[in-house]
Amino acid sequence: MKKTYLLDTNIVSEFTKKTPNGKLLALYTARKNQCAISAVTWQELVRGLTRMPEGKRRNTIQSFMDNLENNMEVIPYDKFSARICGEMQAGAEHGGKTLPFYDSQIAATAIANGMVLVTHNTADFEPMQEKSFLRMEDWMETETA
Repeated sequence: MKKTYLLDTNIVSEFTKKTPNGKLLALYTARKNQCAISAVTWQELVRGLTRMPEGKRRNTIQSFMDNLENNMEVIPYDKFSARICGEMQAGAEHGGKTLPFYDSQIAATAIANGMVLVTHNTADFEPMQEKSFLRMEDWMETETA
């Protein structure tokens, strides 16, 4: 089954909080079979875990990531995604702006795979959305159909 939603790193991280956002949990539960993460998000999660000090919190995050690795599809950052990303970054630079590096790779992955990016950091992605086919939803703010 083709995945519809690409979860941004801040969305995935929300699941590890003591009290995750209720709207997010409800929408994720209803759509979990349609969700995936990008290889870039996986990289950010691994980096975050690796930087954590030993202890209970790190063990909890490690267990979460083991579960995620076994149950969530990871969409690769491939040649087509890289082309889209490079074009978006160059376009922004011509306008005097610099796009966030990892966010632009995540956005390009969503565009390349015809997916909706689910993020709580919509402002970070708006410059990319303005000049591309990026579709976004914030499951922590609004319930979508």
